[in-house]
Amino acid sequence: MGPCSAVAIIPNLDWWDHTNPFPEGPERAFMRYKYSDLWPTSITKDLIPPGCADTMSPDAEYCPYSGYELVKDWVGAHQNQGQEPNITTPGHGGVTRHLASANVYPSLRSIGEMSTSTIGYKEAWDLGAFWQYALGQGRSLATPSRPRIAPGFVDGSPLKKPEVRTICVEQYEWSTSYFDLPRHDLTVTDDLWWIPSSILRSQQKFRGLFSNTTDGIQSYVGQFPTAFTWIDTSSLVDGPSIGAVFAVNTPNESVALVTCSVSAYWKPTTIFLDPKSDMIVHEELPTRANKYDQGQWDLGTAINIAVDWADAMDRNFTDDNGLETTYIQHMMERYNNNSSSPVIFSEPGFGQESIPWRISTALGLYLTEALARVQSTFWNGTVLCHMNKTDPESVFILGNLNGDDSRWWPQDKSFIDYAHEQGWAELQFAIARYGYGWGFQGKPIKLATAALVLQALIGIVYLGLIISGIWKPSSWATMGEMLIFAINSSPSTVLRTAAKPVDKHTWRHTVKIREMGNKHRELVVEAETNVGLMPRMGHKHR
Repeated sequence: MGPCSAVAIIPNLDWWDHTNPFPEGPERAFMRYKYSDLWPTSITKDLIPPGCADTMSPDAEYCPYSGYELVKDWVGAHQNQGQEPNITTPGHGGVTRHLASANVYPSLRSIGEMSTSTIGYKEAWDLGAFWQYALGQGRSLATPSRPRIAPGFVDGSPLKKPEVRTICVEQYEWSTSYFDLPRHDLTVTDDLWWIPSSILRSQQKFRGLFSNTTDGIQSYVGQFPTAFTWIDTSSLVDGPSIGAVFAVNTPNESVALVTCSVSAYWKPTTIFLDPKSDMIVHEELPTRANKYDQGQWDLGTAINIAVDWADAMDRNFTDDNGLETTYIQHMMERYNNNSSSPVIFSEPGFGQESIPWRISTALGLYLTEALARVQSTFWNGTVLCHMNKTDPESVFILGNLNGDDSRWWPQDKSFIDYAHEQGWAELQFAIARYGYGWGFQGKPIKLATAALVLQALIGIVYLGLIISGIWKPSSWATMGEMLIFAINSSPSTVLRTAAKPVDKHTWRHTVKIREMGNKHRELVVEAETNVGLMPRMGHKHR
């Protein structure tokens, strides 16, 4: 029992619930949206803030193209330094997020199939702003040497994050009537979605690709930088969220048509902030972006992406050389920096050197970051209502520690009642501290406790039997007492005579105590049947 006692008594270094983190009064937070509106499954241009038409607008950080500079810089770093697709993105409240991409099929290096995810921009904002609020207002939750803050919803609904799966393939021959988008499930026999080529032929930048002669295609080489367009996939059966097509020039004096299928999902996640260790928004149970088990992928809730929203990611602009281009086209052309010709996209190769991998990764990173900001189209940020006895409701907008004195909700209602009437999603912040404590976390403490409880139960049962008189055990104090008992016993008919050699069979006999005549007890070999009586309780024996 010693080891079990040690396991149970010695405190463990772990995360523990922070008792009474809000002694100054409860903190109730509401996102000024219904839960069903926070992660829309249909992304259209109606979700684009009006200010996104102006790149200098303060709303730019909520626009679909807000992650352009971030991903463009990564493309250059990958081209020049081989940087992996794991980007740290700064945000409000001093927090940062990870935007990461990984191979779905690491063994199929020539197929550019990537899975990309990140934490939502708004969720990271709220988490960082809540910590800044706790510090600025001197709340008790900020006093532990290492606190942890984990947001969630009061009704138990999960937070969600965007996860985008992108697969691209390159083609050097295509039909003048159709082209195809690749499917994600490689086990499907009919593994392509067919798209009419007229969609591309109608656009000037792609028209030359569908010349009926080889000379027409060859003359097209070098005539344009990377060409790009989105493809509407809403009419496809079980189709992806959206499609994409690139036309790129290659070093072997040919043009490659790169087609991509993009499937996006909202996936449940649990996040937390460990602010005195770092200001990175972490996931409680991180899942690798490339987890793919025999064709089965944890999809989450599918997202339909309209081309009119995605087009906002591909803004027209004039580059440093005075050439008219677009965001996505310009981003992909950064892979040309080390090429001898400015129109060559990249060297053919495998893995991270292949055209499909590079396009799939950059496109997935850019689209994932755009989705991470899609529900952040509001300046009407999360509202925090601090409640205490002297001032029943102190209302703050997270990120604005000065509070809100205008009382924008009806005068005849409390803020809490008004928020419930609006159906706003109510957040709660679980607070934990890191340190030594006791609890039932982990298997060793549970096993040790079970062993100690079992030992205590055995002792209690034993004591009860003794007190009740049902069982009164006794024993010889010394070997001498047992020897005298044997001498006072009659000779055994089974063992017959002591002159008989003692062998291994002799020691196999079981000896019992039996009551003989005149209340005399003797040792009797078990093999001797019908000899004596069982000792009786309450009788005095000699």
